[in-house]
Amino acid sequence: MDVDKQMREAVRSASEESVKEVRFTKEMELRIRGAIAKNKYKNRNRIFVAGSLAACLAVTAVGMHQQGWFPQLPSGKNVTNAIATTATKTNNKEANQNSVMVSAEEAVLPLKKVIPALSKMTIRVDRTSYGISDLMLLEGDNARAKVAYDIQTGQIESFTINGDRGEQKEGKLPSAKTAENAASAFLQAFLGEESKTYQLVETQIYSDEHMVKDPWMSVNYQRIENGQPVPFDVMSVGIDQREQVAFFGRLNKSEQAFFAKLTDAMPDLSPSLLLLDKEKNHDGMSFILGKTNKEGHQVSLVITGNGQALEHYRLLFKDEKEAKSQKRAEGAKALEQERQFLNKLLGADSENYRLLDANHPGLYLRYYNGMPVLSDEISIETTDSGHLEYFNKGLESFEPSQYPDVSTAVSEEVAIKELSEHMKLRYAQNPRIQPQSKQGDMWQPILEYTPAVSFMQRGREDGQEWYIDATNGKMVYGTGDNGLAYDQLNTKEAHPIESPKEYVKVRSKDEAKALLQAEFGIQVDDSTYRESNRDGRKEYVWNDKNDKYIGVEVLAETGSVVGLGTPRSDTAVTVKREQAEEAALAFLPKYVDPGIKEVQLAKVIQPDEANPVSSGEWEFRYLMSKDGIPVQDRWPKVAYSVTVDPSSGKVTKFENYRETHELVELPASDEIVSKDKAVEAYLRVMPLKLVYLMRDVDGQKIAQPKLAYVPWSDEKLAFKYITLDAVTGKIITK
Repeated sequence: MDVDKQMREAVRSASEESVKEVRFTKEMELRIRGAIAKNKYKNRNRIFVAGSLAACLAVTAVGMHQQGWFPQLPSGKNVTNAIATTATKTNNKEANQNSVMVSAEEAVLPLKKVIPALSKMTIRVDRTSYGISDLMLLEGDNARAKVAYDIQTGQIESFTINGDRGEQKEGKLPSAKTAENAASAFLQAFLGEESKTYQLVETQIYSDEHMVKDPWMSVNYQRIENGQPVPFDVMSVGIDQREQVAFFGRLNKSEQAFFAKLTDAMPDLSPSLLLLDKEKNHDGMSFILGKTNKEGHQVSLVITGNGQALEHYRLLFKDEKEAKSQKRAEGAKALEQERQFLNKLLGADSENYRLLDANHPGLYLRYYNGMPVLSDEISIETTDSGHLEYFNKGLESFEPSQYPDVSTAVSEEVAIKELSEHMKLRYAQNPRIQPQSKQGDMWQPILEYTPAVSFMQRGREDGQEWYIDATNGKMVYGTGDNGLAYDQLNTKEAHPIESPKEYVKVRSKDEAKALLQAEFGIQVDDSTYRESNRDGRKEYVWNDKNDKYIGVEVLAETGSVVGLGTPRSDTAVTVKREQAEEAALAFLPKYVDPGIKEVQLAKVIQPDEANPVSSGEWEFRYLMSKDGIPVQDRWPKVAYSVTVDPSSGKVTKFENYRETHELVELPASDEIVSKDKAVEAYLRVMPLKLVYLMRDVDGQKIAQPKLAYVPWSDEKLAFKYITLDAVTGKIITK
């Protein structure tokens, strides 16, 4: 398995924008590689790779919207204040200008004394927010422990010791008694007399659901005062297979108070729950909690700040059987339960949230001055028995004074004119939506009008892949699905190419070696050879002396080459874009699908330092094209990618990303409705609506709300796919 390629593909599938701000350190790379390598023997596919990558990225990213271990539903991206609705983030300097802060060295010293292996490690401060600082303890370039501490008191909130992930052999965890003895000895040494106020509650195995962390025996304690357990005053120690401390965490006073308030909305929330995992994220804390209710459920939970608000809550079922047995609330019952939870969680602020689609419970959108505030959403699901199953609420709300006056917006007529100027054509060979019934095994191709080639158009949905800035009346495009930037580039230049009459084919290891020799002039070492088969593709793979990928990828059934690559020559960046792009276009015709006559540039990736999800080279991605109109398969994805070494100017990689490799006859583009009529038809189902935005087109939070015009269907078309047939002028929905 080519781990480098798998990671790049995982990012491509999940959208590169979500990881563009990640700081890729050496320990970051090792963490990802370890998580993937550890599970090779389990025959994991690219879905696991994407999951491992996402989990690793999430706990190391800086300034990302979603942190911790929690996968986020597409419709739930925001956090506002859930318990104290007026709480705001405070600058650490202002908050502590009259107090003495505890340094990272001072805070970690007691921990180093108890765990001598940490004593020689250096400290890196990753981030500090809400009075909690996030540290990484380094051994050389490798991260060995992650620590969160209160900068005013010096109290350690949590720490996790990484160990040698990916290299450790599978081992048996110690018995509960052995783990309890080890945990007790640690607490006595670390907390001293304070440890005597805590009583052992329960010991159980904890396994990180994303398998980024090795499992440990979770030994759980609760404080006892006057013979009675103190509600939510819990801590835990994780003991690994070597009988050493792998984790420590506790709920601080603010968090205890937060959970106590949360019982107003969830009366069965157990005051003696188990703390299985805890970790600092960008603006708060992430938790895995056990025995949270009378059924004994585990939950994943994220709170903003130091106990200010509920950001995320997800019920974790014991197994798939239990998950299937849980009936989700529907209809009027769901709406009633959801509204009850929102009223209790948000208080008066809950009145500002309206159901986004009256036909479907579970998704609520904030309104201000009668206008939607996009991205300020709440996703919520309840079970038929009344449990909160899922809750997500991202981004802090803006103060009323920050919302711009509606009178500053350009008129709707100006916005419609801008939309008309940007309406364009797109071919779909195997479209997501069909104008007629399926013919045999082939979907009928379609020529459509669309405001954005890089996205599928859907009715009223969260997200602003494109919008018209109401301040200046100009169209703004985001980076499209899978990093597609066609609309942003706005080049519209088609490059004619002469494709091969038939595919280059490789049917054996020797033929793959010969192709690599002929194309790149390299000889491979058979001692590193391996093969892989997945998703209908076969790879012949070798590694160079630096363990970098060299290989050929083919369609398993036919042997048609759909990918080949070799490492860059060195780290220098001297080749300019013009030279690199010329090399890419010269190389492309060798390996494109037979019958391709032209392509259009869809994405340019600049050369940079290599990291786990980027080779650091020039990369040019192309769409198929016909008569100057971009051609796509079923989804807005690039067809081909060519990578060029920024030091030598030579091509190092080619990828064919198409899902299908047949070419079909496309409709003629000379008998279509006019653009004006297309715009009229579009606006009948997708009229422009003036809204407030909280994020830009790339999903980043903006400094203050922005007025914009966005397409806004009625409720019947909410979330449905919408296509405007350019030949008939009719709207097709699904």
